[in-house]
This record gives sequence, C-alpha cells and structure tokens, in this order.
Amino acid sequence: MEKLIFCLSILLLLGSCTNRKSNETEITSAIDQFYKYASSKDSLVLKELISPGLKDLLKAANQVADADVENIKKSKNPSDKPAAIESFIFTGVPDTTTQKLEKITVTGNNAEAIVELKIDEYKSEDKLYPAVRWENTIQLINDGGWKVDNIIFNEKPTLKQQLESFILEANKEPHERT
Repeated sequence: MEKLIFCLSILLLLGSCTNRKSNETEITSAIDQFYKYASSKDSLVLKELISPGLKDLLKAANQVADADVENIKKSKNPSDKPAAIESFIFTGVPDTTTQKLEKITVTGNNAEAIVELKIDEYKSEDKLYPAVRWENTIQLINDGGWKVDNIIFNEKPTLKQQLESFILEANKEPHERT
C-alpha cells in the first residue's frame, strides 16, 4: 500500500511539472508571436493571440477612431487631427527593438509574464540616444490557448485603461478633448 501511495505521489509530481512546463512553453510562444505581429493591428494572427475582452475593446477603439476621421472631415475644421490609436500601443513606446521574457507565473487559467523591453542606443540628427530598458507585465488568460488579456505598463495606465480612456475621449467633440 505504501508503494502504491509513493508511486501515485511521484506520478502527480511529474504530471504537475510537465503541465507547468507546457504552460510556460505555450505562453512563451504566444508572447513571441504577439510581439512579432503587434505593430499590425489588423493581422489575423494577432487577433488570435488576444482575449475576447481585449479584442472587443480594440474593435470599439478602432470604430471610434474611424468615425472620428469621418466626423472631422465633415466638420468646420477638417484639418483637425482625428483621434487615433498609435501603432506602439502594445509596447508603450514607438521604437522597441527587442523583448525578452523574464518570468512567468501561472495561476489556473490566468498568467502573468514579465517582459523586458529594450531600445538599443541610436543616433539621430547627430544626437546620440542611450539604450533604454524597462519591463511590462503581460496578463494572459487560457481561453482555448493562452491569449494576451492586458498589459501593465510601468508608471502608466494599463492597456485596457488606455483603450477605455481613448474611447471616452474620442467620443467627445474635438473642442472638448483634453
């Protein structure tokens, strides 16, 4: 009986290690693919890598932005800048050159991954800009595979908060916007 309990314990331990490793592999792949396609908002691959909730928010934000373009064209001030979603919304900065997964924590069907982002040193208009490094936390859910659900930026609102704020602000009249 003791041998049976011992064997079952070993099997459970090995099974949990395999499942953890499998989750980490799937999450790593999802994040790598996410950053690979992050700059193309209309990418079919990207749409498969984000949660339904985030997908709905992005769709609503894009619809508001498209409507704002049309409204401004018809307004008294057609040269006003319409509300727009920046292509770097997923990284927080326009020129991210590399990302590296630092840590993954899985709790049931939720996970958080800390990702190091880096802009290499570069020169522009005879000015040298130093390399910059920071971390974002990617929140994922397992919904038929691991999907990005939100991004926590350092010292900024989260991705979902930014999208919600964008939708509210873009729905205002241009002269009422902050």
